Amino acid sequence: MAKSNSALLRDEYGDWQTNYPLALSICQMLKNKGINPQVIIEPTCGKGNFILAALETFNTLEHVIGIEINAEYLSELKQKLDGRTPSSIQLHLMNKNFFDVNFKDIKSLIKGKNILVLGNPPWVTNSKLGELNSENLPAKSNFKNNKGLDAITGKGNFDIAEYITYKMQDVVKDENAHIALLLKCSVIKNIIFEQGKARTLAHCEQHNIDTTREFSASVASALFTGQLGEGEACCNVYDFYSGKKERTFGWVNQNFVSNCEEYKGADFVDGKSNLTWWSGLKHDCSNVLELTKTDGIYYNKMHEIVDIEEDMIYPFLKSSDLKGDEISQCRKYVILTQHRTSEDTSKIEDTYPKTYKYLNEHSSYFDNRKSSIYKNRPKFCIFGVGDYTFKKYRVAISGLYKQTRFSMVSEIDGKLALLDDTTYLLGFDKKEYADYTLKLLNSSAVQHFLESVYFEDAKRPINKDLLMRIDLVAVLNKLGGSFLGIDEETLRDYKMHLHPYSQGSLF
Repeated sequence: MAKSNSALLRDEYGDWQTNYPLALSICQMLKNKGINPQVIIEPTCGKGNFILAALETFNTLEHVIGIEINAEYLSELKQKLDGRTPSSIQLHLMNKNFFDVNFKDIKSLIKGKNILVLGNPPWVTNSKLGELNSENLPAKSNFKNNKGLDAITGKGNFDIAEYITYKMQDVVKDENAHIALLLKCSVIKNIIFEQGKARTLAHCEQHNIDTTREFSASVASALFTGQLGEGEACCNVYDFYSGKKERTFGWVNQNFVSNCEEYKGADFVDGKSNLTWWSGLKHDCSNVLELTKTDGIYYNKMHEIVDIEEDMIYPFLKSSDLKGDEISQCRKYVILTQHRTSEDTSKIEDTYPKTYKYLNEHSSYFDNRKSSIYKNRPKFCIFGVGDYTFKKYRVAISGLYKQTRFSMVSEIDGKLALLDDTTYLLGFDKKEYADYTLKLLNSSAVQHFLESVYFEDAKRPINKDLLMRIDLVAVLNKLGGSFLGIDEETLRDYKMHLHPYSQGSLF
């Protein structure tokens, strides 16, 4: 089914037009806060509802600057403004791609004025635009200074709205300026995170809106406001409609948290894990490698019978399977082509000829994997596999869900169960160490800490960076061996396992 024109605009431009009542409510809220701009700048003005609302609300306006790439939208806005704009206000409407605008002229125009950067920048990422071969992109630059593998694995991806927000801060940084932009909550979080490096905004606030009601969209979004100038590194969160404060998030000392008030009672957990958290198996070839089992027969996702050597097949757990303290059942199975990423997969033919034949028959699926991590690797390679994968006892957690409970994963039907790349795990050879760790991680202390630092609206609420902040030794010192029901000698051995390079400072 062909996409509508509006759907295509949303894909390429992140085009979610703000309705007039919402735009008017936002402007009225800003005026009630004492913001009375002489200049409005809207970096992507669309059909102009924010400009119309600003003209209705602010009687201090002298200049209205609007930038819009869509000529039809701008024409529609000009018709609406015809005869409705006071002669005292100068309109500057530009039919341009934001990334092609020379802001030198705008800087000279706004010098010495009270400025409000207002609007709803595109809700789309640079990688999405790259997939669409869009020209609606900034010139390539590493504006967050990410390095190496970060760009490959996703940290180099960013929202266009975030880039626009930083650019507009730079444009108005020398003036008395406020910003008020509708942004995805994930973008606001990134902006406050960057405040830890350069505190360029004061009085930061996030006013959560009902995105389903206002935009028929499912992504969490909010009005973000702030004032240019030396500021703090926290953001107060409110409900836009009631004005009720919900929490404060941001930097507490050197730590980034989702709830500053709750974090204060759990900050002792925040440190560095001496055990390494790993993500599970990544293959990007589920049609071929992921299997189901019915009446003893394996099937792939294409409903083909898969008759290969049993030694190559393992129980496979996804995020949605990690429910409860101990996992004893699975819905899926996986073909494991490597025990380490560098392993030569052509050797499968010697020991497991049926598996090798099956993989070759479906080699096009492997060839079509888009991620650059598979380039110059063995033909049927996978990632997220190493010694930790094969530890008999693993403590694991989902990265995708709004829950912070940990589970024990061992064997299912007498065979080691593997985890997919939406999960994170610690591996143990001794069951008792895995049991102790599971109990510590599910303690009220660690759960309180996780709930105060993870962001519910993130794509992955739980991630490796967050898990590596859990200092299990500090938790154990706080709770004591009695919490685990172990004697002093066992406690000492377990502490050495948690921190094998210590020189007695743990005790």
